[in-house]
Amino acid sequence: MNDNYQFAIYNPDCDTVEVNIFTNMVLVISCATYNATVIFDYDSDIVYLYRLAEESPFTYAKLAMQENGLQDYVDAITSFN
Repeated sequence: MNDNYQFAIYNPDCDTVEVNIFTNMVLVISCATYNATVIFDYDSDIVYLYRLAEESPFTYAKLAMQENGLQDYVDAITSFN
């Protein structure tokens, strides 16, 4: 049996993305902390990051761990609007 599965979920009560990486190993990402590093054209643009965290928590975690990952994501999304 392979216990090295991955699972991620957005926890709105704590405003975190929780990623189970390996058995008994959890990475907890504070969305408030990471979102605070992003510069938005409009304050309402923060909704893009919360939607990403809710709908694709793995992608949010991956971008949060990359330098300018969340900023580049928001810049790309706003360029389409």
